[in-house]
Amino acid sequence: MARKRSAMTEIRRDMERELLAGLRRSCLLMAVFAASFVMMYAGVVLLTKFLYIYFQGFTPEFSEHLLRAIFYGLSALTIAVSVSVSRRRYSKEGLKGKTSDIDALVRHLVLTPVISMAFAEAVLIFGFFLFFLSAMYVDFSLLAAVSFIMILWSVPSVGFLEDSLKKARE
Repeated sequence: MARKRSAMTEIRRDMERELLAGLRRSCLLMAVFAASFVMMYAGVVLLTKFLYIYFQGFTPEFSEHLLRAIFYGLSALTIAVSVSVSRRRYSKEGLKGKTSDIDALVRHLVLTPVISMAFAEAVLIFGFFLFFLSAMYVDFSLLAAVSFIMILWSVPSVGFLEDSLKKARE
């Protein structure tokens, strides 16, 4: 009887690991999709820069310092909210009620990286606004890089997911 229980526990652990590995693959595909938007926006910026050599933005007389302060502030706030939401959703309290219902758990674990990637795209769009308002190419590049890093950060590893679930079950 003890052997049977041990074998069932091992089978369950293997199934859970396979589910989490599949979830990670899905998150990686979503990250590739989100990263393609970074490349698309970068392409638009490069085309605009090289095709319209004298492009100065749509509000060239507006204070660049004020624009930077606004959009870098919004970006910092977006990053902080993204980290906070992600930590909350992967915390013991965030996962506690969902460990018994596999459908709710999978929905929760799939939606969390999507939310983080949406925040990453917001940072990218802030950089795009900086570019179009005052032709700040370097600022766009910096915020696009931050967005790309946030997308990579939002993809959880299988080990991280296992640890999160283990803490939630305790």
